[in-house]
Amino acid sequence: MGKEDEIRLIAYTSWEEEGCRDGCDVEYWLRAEAIWEEKQRKTPVSATKASPRRRLANQVNKKRTLKKR
Repeated sequence: MGKEDEIRLIAYTSWEEEGCRDGCDVEYWLRAEAIWEEKQRKTPVSATKASPRRRLANQVNKKRTLKKR
């Protein structure tokens, strides 16, 4: 599921939970975007899909850190 689909689902869920108010679509969308962005900040980098190059760089950095100790 992409970013926009996730935001749409959050907005729709909020809309349903609050009694399906009409005329507040922008409000729900903006609130959903903020919720989505907050979730992304709280998600650890290792839990996201990193590129193979990024994963390799993380492994190398981890090994370097361990050798310094």
